[in-house]
Amino acid sequence: MTALLVARPLFPSESAATHGDGLSTVMLWIALAVFWLLGAIGRPNHNSPLPLGEGQGVRAGASFAVRFGWIDAAVVLLLVCYAAATLWAVRHGSPRPAINVFWEWIGMGLCFLMARQLIDTQREARAMAAVMIALAVALSGYGLYQRAYELPNTRALYQADPDRAMRDAGLWFPPDSPQRKLFEDRLANDEPMATFALTNSLAGFLAPWLVVLAGIACCKVRNRKRLLGVLILLVPIAVCLFLTHSRGGCLAAVLGLALVWPITRRIGWKIPLAVLLAGAAVVTAAAAIGKLDYETAQKSLGYRLQYWRSSLDMIDDHPWLGCGPGNFQDAYTRYKLPEASEEVADPHNFLLEIWSTAGTPAALAFLAVLGCFAWTTFRGLGGSPPSETSRKLDSPNPEPRTPNPDAWLFVLAGGAVGFLLSLPLGMLSAAPPSATVVLLGLPLAGAAVALLLGWIREGQLPRLLPALAVAVLLMNLLTAGGIGMPGVAGSFWLLMALGLTGQQPRLLRTVWAWAALSGAIALAVACYATAYSPVLGCQAQLRLSERDPARVVKHLEAAAAADSWATEPWRRLAAVEFDNWRRSPINDAYQRFERATANLTRLAPNSAQSWSAIGDWYSQAASITDRSGNGIAAGAVSRAVEAYLRTVDLYPNSALNRAKLAEAYRTAGDREAYRREAETALRLDKATPHADKKLPAVLRDRLKHNLSEK
Repeated sequence: MTALLVARPLFPSESAATHGDGLSTVMLWIALAVFWLLGAIGRPNHNSPLPLGEGQGVRAGASFAVRFGWIDAAVVLLLVCYAAATLWAVRHGSPRPAINVFWEWIGMGLCFLMARQLIDTQREARAMAAVMIALAVALSGYGLYQRAYELPNTRALYQADPDRAMRDAGLWFPPDSPQRKLFEDRLANDEPMATFALTNSLAGFLAPWLVVLAGIACCKVRNRKRLLGVLILLVPIAVCLFLTHSRGGCLAAVLGLALVWPITRRIGWKIPLAVLLAGAAVVTAAAAIGKLDYETAQKSLGYRLQYWRSSLDMIDDHPWLGCGPGNFQDAYTRYKLPEASEEVADPHNFLLEIWSTAGTPAALAFLAVLGCFAWTTFRGLGGSPPSETSRKLDSPNPEPRTPNPDAWLFVLAGGAVGFLLSLPLGMLSAAPPSATVVLLGLPLAGAAVALLLGWIREGQLPRLLPALAVAVLLMNLLTAGGIGMPGVAGSFWLLMALGLTGQQPRLLRTVWAWAALSGAIALAVACYATAYSPVLGCQAQLRLSERDPARVVKHLEAAAAADSWATEPWRRLAAVEFDNWRRSPINDAYQRFERATANLTRLAPNSAQSWSAIGDWYSQAASITDRSGNGIAAGAVSRAVEAYLRTVDLYPNSALNRAKLAEAYRTAGDREAYRREAETALRLDKATPHADKKLPAVLRDRLKHNLSEK
């Protein structure tokens, strides 16, 4: 379990919807649940008061111990709601992203449920916290390495040969285009991302573990050397978090640090005051040197208000099942405001993300999870850790199971295994991790664990510290998003489990274990059949198509056959077949192109980007004529108009999409429709303040010139 928790943040999870990057990890979570249930069934409980079966050496009413209360039931309910939303999205949206994200949620749910079962003692909980803090130190060290070496080196390579650098990255934008300007602006950004695709994701991971580490420092420590070691670990995490310039992450961390002392109450006031003063000094210094650009912060908040407003409109149209997991970006363009900046993949708010993608029942279930956690955490503050299981199904006074005194050593070993496991798991992702992460991170993590070893053996994990870290992470996710990203959200589910450590399990009849085992095996079969096998087969063929251009069609068709829900093979096939037809205009190639576009729209019916690409292809087809000047693609103009109409329906506030529709109307000879759409395009072009959303100058001038004609 520890190895899986460590491995997942070591490769990006932002593209899990489109590429299924975390499906191998999900399969391992399900396998872990299966093996745990098999062990629970095969382990007789000698403390069970159930009667012996006649002539049997074990008890006929054999039972197994499990921690399952209201919070666990709420988590299961949340997963059921996601399953319902996924089934709806398979029929009405893009099925592959919906299925991939659903399995990621299954993996995160199993992360919480298995952590609840396997973390028995406070020492095990401290060992788990220490491993995750060590991971945060490792990622911070890698982030600082990026800032000092990798990012400057990448910029130097780009400046030496921009075109080659872009092609090596699999990208191409024309010189002086808004897209290339945006790419160069992002390249000039020196904020560390470590193994994440976004700086906000890295900040979301670091902030809660920084607060946990500060809480450890505020606990009673027997010698100054040990305390100094803990304070040393604070430095790289705090520096890397600050360098991300994530306002939500930094603010959440500062608020968490301010609350660490009241919830620990173990030492005098000097160290907490020093931490707060240091934090205030950092904020003041940052403001003085311009790192906290209040105008930029206000603009960033304005963008989020735009995302939230559009998300609420989306929820109003899809209140019960949402737009579907993994389908937010496609659905968002219909509600995107004219002045909004980008086509975001999530609303940058954890509650709105769940609400808009899985519906109101899922949002209520998640709030129930938080409510149960808060109630359980604060219910027993005055005494011993509370137990949800004081009333047992099979025994009024069951004996607690005997924990393994050496289990915390397996936790530490699992942390080291997790670094190594990240390499093969990451190789299956769209962005395989660099070996530098392991070579640099593993020694840093080992040093961090060594400094925390005394605390693991003899220290204390304050009762409210995991809950405070959960609150810090949720504060960050209120403005950054990422509740569906396992690399970030895994910390949320683990911290909740750590906050509930100490609850005694309840005894259930073995029939419940067999039922749970059957369900886990069914999950394994379903995940393999609907996601793991088809996605890996499809991705393998897509990579072969890139390496073997001579047989690209064969590989793309094999990719489409391997994954009947994937859109990428059909998108690439449409482009290839259209290019083949344009070079040699024959009916067979054109029919294959049309078949590819039909499958693309079937699997991505709400993607404005796909419909726009189809409109572009048909517009180009309409411009190709024979020697007599007649078009050779019958009906291409009308097909282009239909595709652009659908694009505008899905993305009404895009100036470029309106301009494309206007030009298609002009080609079709509909002057009135051309004028209407051209005027709308120019109005939207004027309304947007973002250079990459404005019309190309040539297109804008052409629209104005054509409108001026009588």
